[in-house]
Amino acid sequence: MAQELTVVTVLYRSTQMLAETLPTWVRSADGLPVRFIFADNWPEDGCEKVIAGCLDDDRYEYLPDPSNPGFAAGCNRAVASTTTSHLLLLNPDVWLPDDALARLCDAIAEDPGIPVAVGLAMHGGEYVGIDLNPISLFIDRPATASRPPLGPSGGAAVFPTDLFRRFGGFDEHLFAWGEDADLAFRLCGAGLRTRALDLVLPHAGGHSVEGDDKLQGFRAFLLARNRLLVAARTFSWPLMLVAVPILALAHVALAARRVRQGLLRPFLRGVGRGLVEGPAARRQWQGERFGFACLWSYLRGRGA
Repeated sequence: MAQELTVVTVLYRSTQMLAETLPTWVRSADGLPVRFIFADNWPEDGCEKVIAGCLDDDRYEYLPDPSNPGFAAGCNRAVASTTTSHLLLLNPDVWLPDDALARLCDAIAEDPGIPVAVGLAMHGGEYVGIDLNPISLFIDRPATASRPPLGPSGGAAVFPTDLFRRFGGFDEHLFAWGEDADLAFRLCGAGLRTRALDLVLPHAGGHSVEGDDKLQGFRAFLLARNRLLVAARTFSWPLMLVAVPILALAHVALAARRVRQGLLRPFLRGVGRGLVEGPAARRQWQGERFGFACLWSYLRGRGA
C-alpha cells in the first residue's frame, strides 16, 4: 500500500461550505501525495460541480448516495475505496492552512502506526480529539487538557487505513454523533493510544443542521440514543455496573438542558430507543472492551 494520504469527506447539504473550504485543501495539498474521496449523502445539492471545478479528475473519487445512510456509513464507504496507507477524515466545513497537510504527512512519518487527533477551532474554543465526561460520556476535548485524547474526533482525524478497517470502522447504526467516540473506546480497550497534533484548524461546526429545527431534533435524538449504545457496546461489565447509575443521574441533568433548548421530546425518544437497543448493540462488538484499567490509565494521563 502506497505511503500516501487520502482525505475522506462526507457531504450533506455542503455546497456553500465546500465552495469556501475546498480551495484551501487544494492549496494545502499542492506538491503532496494526497488524494480525495467524497461520499455525498445529498448529491442533489451540487457538490459534484464544486469538486470538479477545483480538482483534476485523477485526483479524486466522488461517491453519491441519495439515500443518506449517515455520516458513519459515508465514512466507511469512502474508506473502502481508499488505496493509501493513511486517511484523513475531514469535515467539509474545515479550512486548511497552506502548511496543514504537509504537517500531517510529517506527523504520519514520525509514527505511522497510531491515530492522530487534529485540533479544531469552533464556537470560540479550541479542541483536539475526544474527552471522557461523567455527564455526557464523551465531549470535544479542550486543547488545554493535560491528558491525551481518548481518540480522534471524526471532524479531523488521521487513521492508518488498515487499523480503521481492522476495527470495523464506524458503527453505521449510530448514523452520526457518537460513532467516533465508539471507535475511540474500542481502540483504547485494545490498548491503542491516540496522538494529539499541535495543529488547530478553523471549523464552522454544525453547518448541516444549522437553522433546521427538525434536524436539531434528530441530532438530540441521536445523541441521547447513541450515548447509551456506545456505553453498552464498548464498556466492560464491571465498568457498566458502575456507569449505569452515573448515566441515569446524568440524563436527568441532560433532560433539564434539553427542556431549555426545546428538545426534550426527541431526547426522551432517544433515551428510550437506547435502552431498547442496548442489549443488541453489546452483542455486535466482540473485541476488547473499555474497562477500569483503561479508565485508570486514561485518567492518569498515560493514554490508552
